[in-house]
Amino acid sequence: MKLRAAVALFIAAVFAASGSAFADSGASPTPSVMDKTLELLHLKHAPGPKNPPDIHGDIELKLDLAPAVIKLSDTRQVQVTVSLINRSKKNYVHLDFPTSQRIEILVRDSTGKVVDTWSEDQSFTNDPATIAVNPGERLEYNASVATREMSAGQPFLIEVSFPNYPDLKIAQRVIPAK
Repeated sequence: MKLRAAVALFIAAVFAASGSAFADSGASPTPSVMDKTLELLHLKHAPGPKNPPDIHGDIELKLDLAPAVIKLSDTRQVQVTVSLINRSKKNYVHLDFPTSQRIEILVRDSTGKVVDTWSEDQSFTNDPATIAVNPGERLEYNASVATREMSAGQPFLIEVSFPNYPDLKIAQRVIPAK
């Protein structure tokens, strides 16, 4: 009980001594002494980065489609495999996901219009997660997209992206045959 009282007095003293967090309205927002003290005592969470870190320098994306030649008379689905490879020699990459969805696949026609969205047929939970990719390691995700919206002889773009990371995107053009 004595420790709680001492901590409470310490916090009150720091709060009284800190004054306002800004000297004038034009000042840049800097953490006050009170904020720093609460973070040290684990009573306040430190703010996270406002923008995701720049992870694209050491990341390589690969996209594989199977079958390589799409014959609409024989193929009902195209198997999509996307690989994310950390080419860094010493830095790991972490990816934060707000749900259990890890990738998004869009099929676009020649005008750029989305004709199929892979996630519409999927079920995801609201389980946020962080995935760490060590140097030299890779992540690989597999999915399949239907060919029902494709027309023979017309170009389509199969585009794979990662939620929360709009710059991590790769696409491949396909022209289905009859």
